[in-house]
Amino acid sequence: MKRDNLFKIWIKGFGLAVFGNILGGIMTISIAPFLVEWFVPYIALLLTVFIYASLLFTAGMRDGQKEAKMLRNKRVESAPKYRWIFMGLIIAGVMCIPCIALLFCTLGAFPMTGEILLGSYFVFGALAPSFFIVDPQQLSPIFPIVLMAVYLIVTPIAAHLGYKFGIDEKSAKDFMYEK
Repeated sequence: MKRDNLFKIWIKGFGLAVFGNILGGIMTISIAPFLVEWFVPYIALLLTVFIYASLLFTAGMRDGQKEAKMLRNKRVESAPKYRWIFMGLIIAGVMCIPCIALLFCTLGAFPMTGEILLGSYFVFGALAPSFFIVDPQQLSPIFPIVLMAVYLIVTPIAAHLGYKFGIDEKSAKDFMYEK
């Protein structure tokens, strides 16, 4: 067993992040009839961000468990400390690219059509219920910036916490049912 290269680790984390956005988009479209109540979009937003963060937590935890196994078998001397913070920032940077496109839409560079709005439910799946909180036809340029900030905060923190849980075997036994 050897340490995976950074690109392979990034691909795994990015794949789970995209999957989290798709799941969030499916959840948002599934509960769309109920999102007209004032409090339901806020609950749905918390749940979709939780789904997104938990999948990134899983990516970090799997890598941390692999590192812990290599540390136990004395194949490596120490584990990298901030690998998943940097990986999380890179993944969040890629997730912010559609937010920049949405920023251009709000500034008037592109027209905001229904197709763009429907596609954004899957691209911004973790934050899709926020489109029901804010009127999509009257989006301000601050809205995409808030979306970018959420991605830039949640992604590295969730991935790094997962990595720390994976490395620390004591907390992993308390957290998971089976190892």
